Amino acid sequence: MLAKLPPYLSVPIFYILMTLAYIYRLFFGNIYGIFAISIVVYFSSEWLFGIAPLSFDGLMEWVVNQSETTKAALLGSIIAVIGFMVAYATATSNWKSQLLANLKIQAAGEIAAFFTECTKLATGCEIYAGALVKAVNEIQKGCPNDKAELLAHYNREGGHLFKQQRDRLLSLGVEVHLLGGKYGTLLSTSPGLMSEMGLATKALENITDKLWINVPYHIQNDPNPVQTFLNQVNVTECIALIDSVNKNYDMLTSSSGDVRGRLTSDVVGYNFWMIFNLFKDPKGIKELFADRYKNLKKTD
Repeated sequence: MLAKLPPYLSVPIFYILMTLAYIYRLFFGNIYGIFAISIVVYFSSEWLFGIAPLSFDGLMEWVVNQSETTKAALLGSIIAVIGFMVAYATATSNWKSQLLANLKIQAAGEIAAFFTECTKLATGCEIYAGALVKAVNEIQKGCPNDKAELLAHYNREGGHLFKQQRDRLLSLGVEVHLLGGKYGTLLSTSPGLMSEMGLATKALENITDKLWINVPYHIQNDPNPVQTFLNQVNVTECIALIDSVNKNYDMLTSSSGDVRGRLTSDVVGYNFWMIFNLFKDPKGIKELFADRYKNLKKTD
């Protein structure tokens, strides 16, 4: 429905609806909110219904004037209601906490596996681009013809694996957005997780943008395969790919690791030994934050 409206209307309406939904769930989606609303309605009953409610003193006086049987019934009812409220709230909270913990573990595992594959593929592509640059440099420096032919043949053969890695990495560059959408609601419930996921996604996009390098290929009955190899390799593109992987690799791993760690932190929890290990290696923590700061600057 909102998609049919222009953005200057749909965006404010969207934020208004989300805010109202949050307020509704805050007051009517749990037993504490309903209890608070009941108290508000009780003390506003004169304005709402024209009936003056009893004050606390008046309510206590009314209870005192009741018979012993009525007092016992009231006390039993109050204890039963409070017990039900506590039991219901505790059971609901435990159930939701367990489901949320399972969902966080699932998301952390899937995100870890996804970006681990991304880093492996990016490293493989960077290694092949570096091999092409190295081969071209050796040939141009005048290495023996037999070695030049071997380098040209070897790197042409390696192009098949590179194409597979490139295709898979390009596919992951699309799937990362699906992964972010799949767990977007979960990530948005904790501060900073969406931005960290965005940084990892941006780092992956920066790498995939440089993947389209020329891959050398065999030409049947080629009279000069070495020169053909040199003509097929674009060193500038290869260096751009290498630089892109080097600049974005740390951000790709650190941001995805931060998302994974923060998702599991609520499940694993904190203890004495975690704090002890943090204070045990302050230099390492400082270097970690320094590298993080440099990576952010490099990817800006």
